Amino acid sequence: MKKLAVLLPTYNAAPYLKESIGSVLNQTFKDFDLYIYDDCSTDDTKEIIESFKSSQIYYIKNEQNIGLTKTLNKGLTFLLTQYEYIARMDADDWCFPDRFKKQLQFLENNQEVVLCGTQGYWLKDMTQNPQDGWVYPTESTYIKYNLLFGATFGHSSVVFRSQKISEHHLRYDESKINCQDWELWTRISKIGNMANLPDFLMKYRILDDSNHRSPDKQKLNIEYRSSIIASHWQTFGFSFSAAEIKGLYYSEKEVERAIFKIEVEKIIHAFNGVFEQSKSELSKSNQKHFSYKLARRVLSYWKRSGVNRMSPSIWFFILKRIRFMGKMKLIKSLIR
Repeated sequence: MKKLAVLLPTYNAAPYLKESIGSVLNQTFKDFDLYIYDDCSTDDTKEIIESFKSSQIYYIKNEQNIGLTKTLNKGLTFLLTQYEYIARMDADDWCFPDRFKKQLQFLENNQEVVLCGTQGYWLKDMTQNPQDGWVYPTESTYIKYNLLFGATFGHSSVVFRSQKISEHHLRYDESKINCQDWELWTRISKIGNMANLPDFLMKYRILDDSNHRSPDKQKLNIEYRSSIIASHWQTFGFSFSAAEIKGLYYSEKEVERAIFKIEVEKIIHAFNGVFEQSKSELSKSNQKHFSYKLARRVLSYWKRSGVNRMSPSIWFFILKRIRFMGKMKLIKSLIR
């Protein structure tokens, strides 16, 4: 079995593709093949790929446009049985030269890890080299809890361990045109450990028309998120419908005071319960981060609900019920 395949799907990404491919071929770790799946691009994608004249590149063009999720699954199905590891890469992103070397070293030394990502910079100008950036959790236990709030990995930073993905017949959910990565991570969290390296090894290109940023797709994106989060809550023994999650996490509609108290009590009950579970798994530092995240989620719902934030009775109602954070810290958190 070969060591590493890089799975790079592309569709009309010609302005960025050369830079992305170049960063992959420039890796210090050389034992890999790059599979570029072209989903029927109508630009000069093929010419750009062929200009590299590299024996490491395999170009596959879909017979018809099938979308990102099905293209990813097509690539996984072909590659999983041939390569020990599969790395993801997007056609508009860029990776630092030591990315594969560091990820494979980590995976070789941590056999229980099924999926490994990295930190990365989110940029509109890819020539920038920031001093810091958004940091994803690195520890597997915290990643599992953090998936209740976000995807927790930069999609094109991840490397899969093929054996585990094959054993459990895992693929992306083809009913989703975005958030398919987040949904898959929640299922992988049930079969093995996941990790993010602390190293910043990626640059992600911010595009206004990307799947999760374009206005016409934001509504669908929220629907997918709500469904994924509701399903993941079941992992911790709590039941929410996708509609409930949408209201608690994302809705901008104001609600009546009585409805607010019912809804906020339910989410606080779940937050108390999941925090209690986390205490046996998370470090003190991650417990602190997690409790703060829970408090901010309560505040977010309170703000969006339109219920008076100066009401003493609502303050008393909330403070009486929250057990995942001390009262003084909670007050400081909620008034920010």
